[in-house]
Amino acid sequence: MNEYLLFKFLHIVGFAYWLGGDLGVFHSSYWVANPRHSPEVRVAAAKILFWLDQVPRICMTMMLPLGLHLAWLGGLLPFNAAIMTAVWLACFAWLGMVVYLHIASATPAKAFVTRFDFGFRLVLALTLLGSGAAALFAGIAGLPYWLAIKLMIYGALIGLGLVVRIKLKPFGAAFANIAQGKGTPADDAAINATLGGTRPFVVAIWLGLFASAALGLHLI
Repeated sequence: MNEYLLFKFLHIVGFAYWLGGDLGVFHSSYWVANPRHSPEVRVAAAKILFWLDQVPRICMTMMLPLGLHLAWLGGLLPFNAAIMTAVWLACFAWLGMVVYLHIASATPAKAFVTRFDFGFRLVLALTLLGSGAAALFAGIAGLPYWLAIKLMIYGALIGLGLVVRIKLKPFGAAFANIAQGKGTPADDAAINATLGGTRPFVVAIWLGLFASAALGLHLI
C-alpha cells in the first residue's frame, strides 16, 4: 500500500467515525433529556453520550492533518516537509488537549486548558475560513476551488462546535440535580431547551461533512 492510499483510507475512516459517533451522541441525548426515564437510566445514557462524543472529537482533530497531508502528497499545497511535520505536531498537541479534557478531574489546570482549547479552536477556525476564502476569491496559493471550500467548511465546523459548547453550558448544573435525584420540572425544561438548542447546529455539522465529502470526491 502506498503512502497516498494509506492516508486516503485513514481520511475516509475518520469521516465515517466522526459522523457515526455524532449520530450516536444525537440519539443518546434524547434518552438523557427524557423525564419519563429514571435518573439511573438517564445517568447511564449520559455516560454513553460523553464517551461516544470523544470519537467525533478525536476524528475532527485528526481530519485536518490527514486532509492536508493528502493535499500535500498530491502537490496541491505549497508546503515543504518541515511545515507538514509542524502541522502534524500541532494537531497531535491538539489531540492531547482533547484527551486530557476528557479524562481530567475538575481542577484549575483543567479550567485553564479548557479556555486555551476554546481560544485555539477559535483562532484555527478563523484562520481556515480566511485562508480558504483568500484562496477561493483571490487566487492565493493557487489552490483548486474544492480544496479552498473544504478549508472553509472545516473552519465553519470548528466554529459550529464552539457554538454547541457555549449552548451546553447550562446543562451541567441541571443534570447534576437529576443525577442526584433532586431534579425538578425546571431542571428537565432546562435540559430539553439546552439539548434542543444544540441540535440544529449538530445537523449543520452533518451537512458540512456531507458537502466536504462530496467536494473531496469531486461530485460537486
